[in-house]
Amino acid sequence: MADSYDIPLVRSVLHPTDFSEGSRKAFAHALAIALIRKTKLTLLHAGGDKSTSWENFPSVRGTLEGWGVIEPGSSRSVVFDQLSVRVKKVVVRERNPVDACHNYMADHPTDLIVLATRGRGGPARWLKGSVAEEVARSSDAMSLFVPSGGRGFVSPSSGNLTLGRMLVPIAHTPSPQPALQFATRVARVVGGGVHVTLLHVGDSENVPEVTLPDESGIEWTTAVLSGDATAQIVSEADRLSANLIVMTTDGRDVLIDALRGSHTERVIRRGPCPVLALPVTWTDEVLSGKAIDDAVFEQEQRDAKALKSAFRGAARDLHPDLAADDIREDHTDLMSRANEAYEKKDIAGLEKLRKRSRKKTE
Repeated sequence: MADSYDIPLVRSVLHPTDFSEGSRKAFAHALAIALIRKTKLTLLHAGGDKSTSWENFPSVRGTLEGWGVIEPGSSRSVVFDQLSVRVKKVVVRERNPVDACHNYMADHPTDLIVLATRGRGGPARWLKGSVAEEVARSSDAMSLFVPSGGRGFVSPSSGNLTLGRMLVPIAHTPSPQPALQFATRVARVVGGGVHVTLLHVGDSENVPEVTLPDESGIEWTTAVLSGDATAQIVSEADRLSANLIVMTTDGRDVLIDALRGSHTERVIRRGPCPVLALPVTWTDEVLSGKAIDDAVFEQEQRDAKALKSAFRGAARDLHPDLAADDIREDHTDLMSRANEAYEKKDIAGLEKLRKRSRKKTE
């Protein structure tokens, strides 16, 4: 098995943008990460037309020139030739940003999604209707939520990184170990000098056991608090002036918990700094020891992600608890059929059920 600390955790970055100021702040984080990792960066805009939307995309070369990474007036090819960053700008006509992202990621597997959120303040439209959360929830990729009104760890004006303080909430389930591993990788990237606080909210006699990496560049501290987990995580992030909160998350059941939100999502909405969510499906893949370049394995993962995305979309459209009274009975039948299609891995069948539902509501 490969060393978990040496696995290339980020090989592709996706940044959905609505061209708002909040999205531009998240864009700076996406670009900085792609620059550090020397990897692919895709900027995606939904509901637009290429002829009118293209000029609204944030300027990659202009930003890199402002950061002093490339010379002013550099050609477009310099970004890849000198920096090994391949940038792709995509405009899709699909007006629903959640569906647009899901459809794109079904054909283009992504390791990291960088999303703008409203956080404590700021009008980032991407979180209107919890769009950012819904995009991340239905994906198996890592998700970085950058609050438009909070502090980030990348300076939009200079590109400088500030990642000296990280907060990692720990619980028995899901395992916090992947979050510790990611924190270790971050410390290596920034050259050490990183303080990581492990926070357990609960009984002091029931703190989860974790294996701390033997990394000279990290100072580890454990804190134990009682009370509401979300409130304490947010409070501790404030007290520490944390630059990043790293959480392993098991997501949520889209049928049972559709209106309440997961523990991680509640931290995202209230947190003072960016939050990195590591889904258990992603951590299982990373820690599996399977060859990253194994084409068969990658195709299996791609198919599994597409199936989950199709089912979650069907659940949003068909679940009887979210339907009007006059069509609830019909949606009960459709949801039952969707469950059967999911068991059979029938993506086409799920899409047909969604179309049937839409026709009935038009």
